[in-house]
Amino acid sequence: MKLELKKISETEALLYFSQPLLLVGSFLATKKNTEYSLLLPIISEEMTKRLLLTADFLYLECYQKQQLDDLILIASAELDDWSTVSLKQEEMLSDDTEEKIDIILRVVVAPFLQRDGGDIQRVKIQDNILSVRFLGKCQSCPYAQRTLKECVEKNIIHYFPYIRGVVLV
Repeated sequence: MKLELKKISETEALLYFSQPLLLVGSFLATKKNTEYSLLLPIISEEMTKRLLLTADFLYLECYQKQQLDDLILIASAELDDWSTVSLKQEEMLSDDTEEKIDIILRVVVAPFLQRDGGDIQRVKIQDNILSVRFLGKCQSCPYAQRTLKECVEKNIIHYFPYIRGVVLV
């Protein structure tokens, strides 16, 4: 599998897949909680803070900056071993849904908004509807509703199929 690396910070990186995995939903792993067995070989007690697996990318977060390159190598090796991935549908909210959404907002949606001086913040999830707040220039943008539907809601529903919609508060 061909991977594209994007370092987000000294302790965070994204590994983009050349072809989407046969995966529905998003799966979070920490040293305390691993909800998807494919992530187990990448978890390291001393190194891994969080992993988020989606069909499009693997988000990696380690504790210290000197560990990131090692974590990337481990993850890359494991991803090369995955020939096919079993489909798994995430059907409902889980205890870590908010954490997953925060990661997706930060690494997928926010960079788009930040280019124009804006940002986004999760407010709450209720009845499978995500409430968000635009920050910065996005607050007064005449295209806010369009951005909400075409960028934010489209991405949230892609990674969280059980979310029925996204609204601004």
